[in-house]
Amino acid sequence: MKWNWKAFLQGCAGIAAILLLWTVASATGIFGKLDGKTAQLLLPLPTTVAKEFAEMIASGYLLSNIWVSMQRVLVGFGLAVVIGLPLGILMGMSETLRNCIYPVVRFFSPIPGVAWVPLAILWFGLGNNAAIFIIVMGSLSPIIINSLQGVLNVDRKLYDVMRMMEASRWQIIVHCIVPSIIPYIVSGFKLGLGFAWRVVIAAELVGVPRGLGYVLSVGRSTANTSVTLITIISLGVIMMLMEEVLFRILEQRTSKWKKWE
Repeated sequence: MKWNWKAFLQGCAGIAAILLLWTVASATGIFGKLDGKTAQLLLPLPTTVAKEFAEMIASGYLLSNIWVSMQRVLVGFGLAVVIGLPLGILMGMSETLRNCIYPVVRFFSPIPGVAWVPLAILWFGLGNNAAIFIIVMGSLSPIIINSLQGVLNVDRKLYDVMRMMEASRWQIIVHCIVPSIIPYIVSGFKLGLGFAWRVVIAAELVGVPRGLGYVLSVGRSTANTSVTLITIISLGVIMMLMEEVLFRILEQRTSKWKKWE
């Protein structure tokens, strides 16, 4: 894939503008609204945050907690994919199954993952199991709904051709449905992964030991704004990297399936 230098430079310009605005706001006391000492407490300079970020990386503290959160997210998100993708495809193929399950999915879909935290703690206690349960519940709906929508939007002519060739249901799924719904699957996975990271932070904020949510909680309890900003920046960078690594590979591996369309 050809590197898009124009997009890269424009992205760098956007980041530079944010850093410049951040520096000016911090140095001027949030544009004159606060005194310098208070402003530095509420919004430290980017150089201050970068220095503490480097120290947290060098000590291994930040990386070890990122790895704990990532393990939870990957396990929970993986379980959501294993459950949600086949269920969404089967719902799209079976009107009876869709009529039975879709109302349940719609009911649970708007419920935020953080709402499951009290029940998860009651059912599983404090630990990985509670966090993984919350991640699964938080990321399941977009995977199911996007997979279902993809199946419903498959060209009916493809079904007719497969039936004329006396293809089995499994062959229809593998050779007709899955190649056609790749964009929907990738979109559902991206949404699900985003929700997974949101809910794991919520889970780790309420007593789950270690992880980025725990780091965020420590920063809040010690009034260390730099730690809070470092956690937020880390989350953004991790999500971007995971999207590039996981979904770019998925799109490349499956691009050949769509050439015949």
